Amino acid sequence: MKGKNIVKLFLSKNEIGTLLPLIIMAIVVGSINKNFFSLGNVIDILRTMSFTFIVAAPLTFLLVAADMDLSIGAVTSLGGVVVAFALKAGLPASVAILIALGAGAAAGFIKAFIIVYGALPAFIVTLGLQYVFNGIISITTQGMPISGFPDSFKVLGQARLFGMVHYTILFAVALGVVFYVVLTKTKFGRSVFAVGGNVETAYLAGICVKRVQITIHVMVSVFAALAGILMTSRFAIAQANAGSGTELTIMAAVIIGGTSLFGGVGTVVGSAIGCILLVVISNGLILMRIPSFWQNLIYGLILLISIAIDKYRQKINQAGL
Repeated sequence: MKGKNIVKLFLSKNEIGTLLPLIIMAIVVGSINKNFFSLGNVIDILRTMSFTFIVAAPLTFLLVAADMDLSIGAVTSLGGVVVAFALKAGLPASVAILIALGAGAAAGFIKAFIIVYGALPAFIVTLGLQYVFNGIISITTQGMPISGFPDSFKVLGQARLFGMVHYTILFAVALGVVFYVVLTKTKFGRSVFAVGGNVETAYLAGICVKRVQITIHVMVSVFAALAGILMTSRFAIAQANAGSGTELTIMAAVIIGGTSLFGGVGTVVGSAIGCILLVVISNGLILMRIPSFWQNLIYGLILLISIAIDKYRQKINQAGL
């Protein structure tokens, strides 16, 4: 009976579908290549994960609210390009960053306005805006990278605390704590879950559904732009396609972290674990020297296993184990 309770407690956690594959992957890779557990490699994993999580954390709110966004990759590129143009124009780094964040907020508001007040499907709207934003970026940059930034800007994505831990990792941790508290401990967080659970019920309960939806969409775009800014700072170059393809990867991380595509269920902690899992998969396959043409296959299988475990957990919980 005691063992049953332990299993029930274990399966009651949304993050289990991601945590188990992560632990298994770490053990397998670590047994094959001891460098996997080296401090340098662990820090590299966390650094890479931090850029993904900066977008995944607010995206968790959006999926919990039963919404989606396929334009985050384009907005990430937009943030990097805007900050690059602002810096090349001679503006201080702080002003350039604010302008780029403002561009992200504007993109998010346009997206939210069309979806919320136009009553159009988020999938179609964000897919269309993805092409629009990428088109604007291509026209303004002519597809060419932008470089030559001041050190005051590059320090943002390259500096380390005590010469070891990158600032982006610390920022991602702080961001995760804030978003966790907001989603689980505040009135706004409860409103997000209510909107995702049932829009009509949320409206009847006195929640301003449209305001919640707009806020989340703008929030996601602002942090997507921030990710682009940090990537530009890290590599000291702004690429027109810097965020291309990241939208599906980040959304996958959030979903396998326990957040439901149908809304009403999700955790920031699960999204963080999902982001780490995706990086560990890529990192581990490289350390195990698995040929590149096998990587996508293994990557997809592990993601499917993660989702299968999560579905099994939900089935067990519903059956009242």
